[in-house]
Amino acid sequence: MARELEECRDKLAQLEAMGVTIPKATNSGSNYTGSYATSPTGQAPVAQMSGGAYLGPNEAAASRSLLDLSQGFRELPAATFPSITPGTSTRSLGSVTLTDQETSELFSIFFNSYHNFLPILSPETPYSEYYKQHPLLHWTVIGIASRRYDAKPGLLMELQQSLEGLLWTTLSGVPQTYHVVKALALLCTWPLPNSSTSVEATMMLTGAMFQLAMQYGLHRPSHAQDFSRFKIELRDEEVTDRLHTWATVNIVAQNVATGQGQPPLSRWAWYTYGLHLDQMKAELHTRCQIEKFCDTVTRTLFTMQRDHIVEVDNAQRGLQIDMYARELGELELTILSTRQSSPIDILYLKAAALHLRLSAFFDKPSQPNYLADLRNVYIAASSMLTAVIDLPPNILMFVPRYIEQMMLAGATTLLKLLNSFYASHVDIPAGRTLFSRTVSSLRQLSVRSNDLPQRLAEVMAQLWQTSGASEQRLFNSENQPAKPPDSSLQLRVRCRSSLSVLYDAIWRWRQQAAQAGRDNLETAVENPTTVPGGTNARNTPQPPLPSGNIFGTLGDGGLDDPMSWDGNFGGNAVFDPLSWALDGNLQLQLPSLGGLDSLGTYKFEV
Repeated sequence: MARELEECRDKLAQLEAMGVTIPKATNSGSNYTGSYATSPTGQAPVAQMSGGAYLGPNEAAASRSLLDLSQGFRELPAATFPSITPGTSTRSLGSVTLTDQETSELFSIFFNSYHNFLPILSPETPYSEYYKQHPLLHWTVIGIASRRYDAKPGLLMELQQSLEGLLWTTLSGVPQTYHVVKALALLCTWPLPNSSTSVEATMMLTGAMFQLAMQYGLHRPSHAQDFSRFKIELRDEEVTDRLHTWATVNIVAQNVATGQGQPPLSRWAWYTYGLHLDQMKAELHTRCQIEKFCDTVTRTLFTMQRDHIVEVDNAQRGLQIDMYARELGELELTILSTRQSSPIDILYLKAAALHLRLSAFFDKPSQPNYLADLRNVYIAASSMLTAVIDLPPNILMFVPRYIEQMMLAGATTLLKLLNSFYASHVDIPAGRTLFSRTVSSLRQLSVRSNDLPQRLAEVMAQLWQTSGASEQRLFNSENQPAKPPDSSLQLRVRCRSSLSVLYDAIWRWRQQAAQAGRDNLETAVENPTTVPGGTNARNTPQPPLPSGNIFGTLGDGGLDDPMSWDGNFGGNAVFDPLSWALDGNLQLQLPSLGGLDSLGTYKFEV
């Protein structure tokens, strides 16, 4: 009733703005101003009716509400609700105002650079039409394109607060158009810059996106009538658009779940057997096949053993991994042979292969196929990182967050394997070079100072410096015996699916930084006027180099030279453990776990 009353008030305001005058109801012989009066027979109260020939405002509003309820009320377009989008137009949002040329350029950047990763919109549609569909969709496209807008480098920072306000205001009002789902899918693919994973809203927005999509009946694109209060007659292109939107929702939900190590939300069976599948874009169909494979891997391989009544047979698990590897190989062959594949398709295939092979870190060292699994995960990580780094700049600089997360997982894989007993089985110089290039690429993906790509790239660099990497031999000696497998590669974080390896490394880094922050804090308290030295004017503490350091034997060789990494992996004042400690971001009281593992952190006994 409150909602209907608000709608009636809005309609009344529109009529008054048009010059329509509605006579006011008169009340004679009583000072009571309520809407109801006691009936003459003393029964239930009855509504007061005006005595004139025409209905009063209360009766007219009630009549309109009943008429709308019987015929199916069509909501007004989102742009006509001033309470939802105050002061917003196609060129203005909050304090930001763009020209028509700038708006056109931003939409052109989006469709040229970002659209191919998630082809949910149509480049032929003018930007004014997207605003009519919903202002959030219009400004989301502008916000994503402004990440790399050279004409206004600070536009994203100016837009972020207003765009976030528009986002949460739209969701709080329960949007009445499914085009909001498209905006949420884009925001989950390219989230707004943030400096902490704990306050990032991507997972929450993914849930809202998925639930809104089902509320609008997108999982049944041919039967929209079943989810609407009014009669709907969809054209074929409208059914196709709903189908594409539902496929995109599943793709984005799977990417977010895989990239954050969470259980998947996707519902692939809801569209697999639907109608109009022949009208789906080839790009989306390919992505659906890849992400459906990732969903299967997550649901079967990364379920904790304690969730099973009977413990999983390790031999059976190994056969299952080999079966999935063959299935992925057949899928890749099918995709490459049926249509002209793009570098983006190959990139997502490599990410799926890495997602599968990261299950090796959940194996026990006593398993007979342990070394073979480590070899496969090293090959998958190297292949995925090489595919990303070798992308042209016009593709690399616009990759989604999911690709960044898989790059971090691949870099962590190299970090662990190159500093473990398994290092004698791989090409150490090539691995070091690839790790260095990955860290440099992650830094380039940063769109704002101190955002997540920059921070996590620095975490990788600091872990490398403190992992004893300089003590590894560059070239393996034939006379040097291989070290037997040990427990140094075992994970402490094991509930984050394939990304457990990344969150385990971040956990170890926090432990290191907390200890360094504690030491620096004690030193600063005892000697408050002493200027720290030996860090090349950097706040981040640098580990002492061992004697006979191999990094200085071959000179400076540039970025790709693994010998010249001290400058490349230099510290950053943002990651000063003392500052983190004073801000309360680190727990300085560390348990004594005993011993150090291959990454230079406290060893975990299994």
